[in-house]
Amino acid sequence: MGNSKSEEVKVEDLDIPERIKQDYIEEGITELNPPQRQAINSGLMAGSDMIVAAPTASGKTFIAELAMVNQVVKQDKTAVYIVPLKALASEKYQDFSERYENLNVRISVGDLDDEGKGLDNADIVVTTSEKLDSMLRHNPSWIHNIGLVVTDEIHLLTSPERGPTLEVTLTRLRELLDFQMLGLSATISNSSELAKWLDAELVESSYRPVDLEHGVYWQNEVEFFTGDEDIDQAEDSSDAPEGFKTGAEVKEQEDVKEEGRTEFIDDVHGRGVTNIIEDTLEKEKQAIVFCNSRKGAEKSSDRAAEVTDNDISYQERQDLEEYADRILNVLGSPTSQCKRLAENVRQGAAFHHAGLTQKQRSLVEEAFREGLIRTVSATPTLAAGVNLPAFRVIIRDLKRYTGSGMDFIPVLEYEQMTGRAGRPKYDDRGEAISIAKNPGMKDEILERYILGEPERIQSKLAVEPVLRMHTLSLVASKFCTDMDELLSFYKKTFYAHQFEELSEVEAQIQDVVDQLIDYGFMEAEESDLEATKVGRRVSELYIDPDSAHRMLESLEKAEQMDETRPISYLFMLARTSEMNPPLRVKDDEWSDYEQMLMDAQDYLLESVPNEWDVEYEAFMNSMKTAAMMQAWIGENDEEKLMNEFNIAPGGIRAKMRNADWLVYAAKELARTEDIDTGKDLEKLRIRLKHGIKEELLGLVKYDQIGRVRARKLYDNGVRDKEDIREVGFEKLKKLIGKRTAKKLKKQVGEENIFDRENIMDYFE
Repeated sequence: MGNSKSEEVKVEDLDIPERIKQDYIEEGITELNPPQRQAINSGLMAGSDMIVAAPTASGKTFIAELAMVNQVVKQDKTAVYIVPLKALASEKYQDFSERYENLNVRISVGDLDDEGKGLDNADIVVTTSEKLDSMLRHNPSWIHNIGLVVTDEIHLLTSPERGPTLEVTLTRLRELLDFQMLGLSATISNSSELAKWLDAELVESSYRPVDLEHGVYWQNEVEFFTGDEDIDQAEDSSDAPEGFKTGAEVKEQEDVKEEGRTEFIDDVHGRGVTNIIEDTLEKEKQAIVFCNSRKGAEKSSDRAAEVTDNDISYQERQDLEEYADRILNVLGSPTSQCKRLAENVRQGAAFHHAGLTQKQRSLVEEAFREGLIRTVSATPTLAAGVNLPAFRVIIRDLKRYTGSGMDFIPVLEYEQMTGRAGRPKYDDRGEAISIAKNPGMKDEILERYILGEPERIQSKLAVEPVLRMHTLSLVASKFCTDMDELLSFYKKTFYAHQFEELSEVEAQIQDVVDQLIDYGFMEAEESDLEATKVGRRVSELYIDPDSAHRMLESLEKAEQMDETRPISYLFMLARTSEMNPPLRVKDDEWSDYEQMLMDAQDYLLESVPNEWDVEYEAFMNSMKTAAMMQAWIGENDEEKLMNEFNIAPGGIRAKMRNADWLVYAAKELARTEDIDTGKDLEKLRIRLKHGIKEELLGLVKYDQIGRVRARKLYDNGVRDKEDIREVGFEKLKKLIGKRTAKKLKKQVGEENIFDRENIMDYFE
């Protein structure tokens, strides 16, 4: 194929199975684009480790697919594809399953206390870094067949939440196994530093299949800026002739500052965003509007719906009605947020943020991809998540609130948002339009974002809770057996590569080891380190050792108490780091929660500090978080929780998932340490899962019976197995519906009812 980066590479010439080639060609993939050619020429199919840094929609995933096919089919190895979010994992799993029907594609994102059930024969495993890290702690046999690890969005090493786990997991895998490493990244300023850490080839490109125009809106005009064509032509290349400018160098040229075309936008609505949406609809295109808050996204969607409503055909309105009904009925009892979203969807608009349930977000994405929803107003989390491109991206807010006031968003975040502009299969260009809030902001947007360079990614490993978890894991799995081996491991991380001076981290690691020994999770004999039985279990359960220690102390106290109540354990859960951030007590709520704390004091499993102590405010916030969970298991619906605790259904579900895992972990810790908590934790776990009072425990164990149906049954005298057997089918059908009634009767052994029903159906 030669060494020239510009040489044409056809799919039919690739050394991959013929059937897969034909599948690609049938899908219209006949020739590799510039970054794909560059990856091939840099040794992708020869197993070279590689970092591919290129814009959104530049074809990075296909580079990964070629490497996966090469390792799985030709080398008989397992390929692992790491993504940052569960939603993205589901999307990739679906894509790979459909394209590679003859390969065993598996997804593993759930239970954090297993080694990866059913993955022994997997060809491709799609997972998150957290799940992969948790599986490594169980040392499963299947990992030794890994031939390729693809890390999507590897620039998220700079994320304080996800970066450290990804960093430690990659470091650990590289120590354990010999495999091909492939990192996919957005364009970042220090990609060469990342490649050097991984000893990998660097493929950099500014190529996009769809031209991207950056514009700034001010007073009914959008000024677009030129320079993209020059950048696209000037790919970063080690083979470039002398004097040839790379994409990054071209971008610095003054000609980029020259104004390109100016587009006038009719002031139909008196607001910039809605005016641009109107203009987008006239072009028969779709738009994504990025806002800095959930409330802002919802308000933006309301306004957009007034515009999109006039653009919907009769058939589209019928289809949108179906989507709206499904969105409305995701929860047992629709909240005002559900109703607001459903109403917007009926009019062809929607909002998208973490306050929605996962099912609602998926429905919005699906309707948008089908072209039914014309515009989605979203928080920036959408940009880092699923693949949802549009012709136009409108950035309403380039500032957001931080702890110290309003501040500009990072350039990398801007590029992730604007990267959604332009749909490769439908558009020959995309437009990213930022809204200037004042005349001076136009130049600020140009200098800071359009001409700006993305921030360097920096390791966030030196954070104590992260070091605590991973240090225990390294010792518990016998990966490191003494202090020297621990320090040697951390010296191979990206943090050590970036900062070189490790004396501060060494001191932190020593403090962490001392703390783990104090907790009883680790033992030291001279220079040797070994995890205790409970320490190994804490590591496997994938919880913060500090949370585990707090829960063990609480469970020991509970064992000695004459009486505990659900609030005892709910408060214990609220005090863990896994439940961060806690719900914050507002000034006008202070006295209410103080009274609540006093009322619960006798049943809490740790002592309440004095009100002047530093810890007191944290206790108050934990009390509010525990009160929210208590309201949930008291069968308060999501609407009431939204109003009382200012937490949306998506947030409630997220808290309950964390609480569920923590209760499971508490049960396991109690079992490991022979602490008797009776059935309290098991009952609480079921109640948290369903949001029910204790009296419904006997009903929700049946399939298809949740909190709403269980309450209907109970209130109508159907309270246990015998009641279900004895109640007439007609009454049961009226309470929970015909299909569910049939299933319920079958579960209690009343199958003969179906014969009678089928006969009646026949005569009807």
